[in-house]
Amino acid sequence: MLTLTLLSLSLSAAAQEGPAIALNPAQASPTVVTPAVVTPAPGPIPPHQIFPTAAEALKVVLATNPRILGVGELHSTTSGPAIPTTLSRFTTDIFPVLAPYTSDLILETWRIDGRCGEVAETVATQVEVQTERAPSVKSDLLVLVEAAVAADVRPHDLALTCAEHAGLLDTAGDVQFGPLLSLLTVKLQEFALAAVTTPDATMVLYGGAVHNDIYPSADTAKYAYGPAVAKAAGANYVELDLYQPELVKGIMLEPEWAGLLALSSPDKVILYQRGARSWVMLLPKG
Repeated sequence: MLTLTLLSLSLSAAAQEGPAIALNPAQASPTVVTPAVVTPAPGPIPPHQIFPTAAEALKVVLATNPRILGVGELHSTTSGPAIPTTLSRFTTDIFPVLAPYTSDLILETWRIDGRCGEVAETVATQVEVQTERAPSVKSDLLVLVEAAVAADVRPHDLALTCAEHAGLLDTAGDVQFGPLLSLLTVKLQEFALAAVTTPDATMVLYGGAVHNDIYPSADTAKYAYGPAVAKAAGANYVELDLYQPELVKGIMLEPEWAGLLALSSPDKVILYQRGARSWVMLLPKG
């Protein structure tokens, strides 16, 4: 998945001192909601749980008290369905639960450095056009940053140097998206591994639903920081993919849980455990 957005954005709040407490400390352990009775739909339906809200489902994901949570989304596009972005839903429905227990929020985005001149603008423009970024993503990102600052959580973006910008363009001046994804993966991984070795850091990383994978496919493994971070952090790292049913298609539709899409509705949040420390959350339709 590609970057959320390119945005000239001051994250001065990143220098603030935020709380250093666990994502889900023992003293704040949630009460697990009893799953609703499931009526099987046509096709194979794997074990899962249904909740009325994403916040309630999140409590199950956080039950092991991880210090690092890698959150992945399917990015909204201009050609996709006219529904609220996953980013906006994360901000309103999920981040309020995480914020009291989070010191740092890492966002898969970067600022346009004016010192890099035309090359940075070229990269920014091409990525915006070719990924068909939904117009609301830029404002949705600002809302999340503001929410983080208000909650004393330090927001961070992925700083790209001028040399890194230049290295993304081929001889014809076109962005090479493979190297771009690899670069973003490296930078996300650096943040996550820094949290592993910082005892008081509790980190949420938010970006595309490939980077955070603990169990990536052979085709996407080179773009995933999940395996390295899971190896270093052990139980302290958990992966959570937030999927809006309307956006799930192609390689993101995994056969193991594809049957759950038939259960999706505007009033259900469906939670599926892909493997140890790996979860899929199907958000309500619409």
